[in-house]
Amino acid sequence: PAHPDMLAVPDPDAVIQLPWNKEIAWVPGNCVMEGEDVAQAPRNVLRRLIKEAADEGLHVKTGIEAEFFLLTPDGEEISDPFDNAEKPCYDQQAMMRRLDVIREISDYMLELGWGAYQNDHEDANGQWEMNWDFDDALATADKHSFFKFMAKSVAEKHGFRATFMPKPVEGLTGNGCHAHISVWDAPGADSRNNVFAAYKGTGDIA
Repeated sequence: PAHPDMLAVPDPDAVIQLPWNKEIAWVPGNCVMEGEDVAQAPRNVLRRLIKEAADEGLHVKTGIEAEFFLLTPDGEEISDPFDNAEKPCYDQQAMMRRLDVIREISDYMLELGWGAYQNDHEDANGQWEMNWDFDDALATADKHSFFKFMAKSVAEKHGFRATFMPKPVEGLTGNGCHAHISVWDAPGADSRNNVFAAYKGTGDIA
C-alpha cells in the first residue's frame, strides 16, 4: 500500500502494432513509484533477474505453451456444442469448427514474426493450445501477455469468449502453460551455445 500514484513507463523496445488495427499499438510498461522501479512488479522482477544472470554471463531464453478455452459469450459453457467427445485431444473435427478463430490468431503471430509453428485442440473439450518460437525471457513474457489480449480480442470478434483461467470448467482438464527454459552464452540472435549442453548429458553448469 502506498499513497503516490504508480506510473507505467512504456518500454519503446517492446512496442507491438496491432495486426488487426494498425493505428493502435500495445506497449508494455515498467511500474515506477516516486522515480524508482516498483520492486515487486512482475516485469521489474524479471528484468532484475535477467541482469543478475547476464552479470554471470548467462542469458535465459524461454518458450511457453499457451492454453485457453473458447466459451460462450457469457462464459458459462463451451462454445461448441458438438465438441463433446470423451477424449477430444487433437480432434480434427473440432479444430475445423473453430478454424476461423485459430487461423486468424496464428496468421497474426506470423505477421508479427513470432514464428508460430503449432496449434492443436487440447485435452479438454473447447480447449486449445498455440505455440510460437522461444525467445529471450522478457520478450517471451511480453509476447505471452499480448497473446492473451490478442486471443481474447479475436475470440470476441467471432462471438466467443477466450479464457486462460486455470480451471474455468468444472470436470474438465484445466489450462496449463508449460515453460521451456534454456540458458545461453549471449542474448538474442548473438547466442550460439546452450551453456547447459554437453557432449553427453548435461554440462557442469547444469
